[in-house]
Amino acid sequence: MLFTDLHHNLNLLWLFHARSWIRHQIPFLGSIIAGRPEVQEGRVEGCMDIDSATLQLPKNARTFALKVRGDSMRNAAILEGDIVIMKLRETKHGDIVAALIDGETTLKRFVVQGGMPYLRASNPKCPDLIPARELVIQGVLIALLRLSKS
Repeated sequence: MLFTDLHHNLNLLWLFHARSWIRHQIPFLGSIIAGRPEVQEGRVEGCMDIDSATLQLPKNARTFALKVRGDSMRNAAILEGDIVIMKLRETKHGDIVAALIDGETTLKRFVVQGGMPYLRASNPKCPDLIPARELVIQGVLIALLRLSKS
């Protein structure tokens, strides 16, 4: 009888927490290069469910997820295979961004120096990227997910 009561109480506890978990679906838009920019088509490849309270997201937050390829952001602890959660919001100096630079997409740090914006890698082997024509910020990093490789 004691085991049944314990099992029932655990089920009630799980249901309480499951109902209190506010899900937020984030579109998964494929991958982004953390390296030399490249042309990439934006297409939804599915959705990820996340706990919006953990990321402190309002219900109307415009977010998306991308899988990282490359190593240009390794000194910012962003590694190949990580998933970055990006939010559409105003960009500030120092933000890590998904950016369209002269028609090609990349993940870099947004820098403004002398009134001129450009993109900087977090790997000393990679050069700064100065836009010749355009720099469009597509999203700002708000979270990083790293899956265990077991």
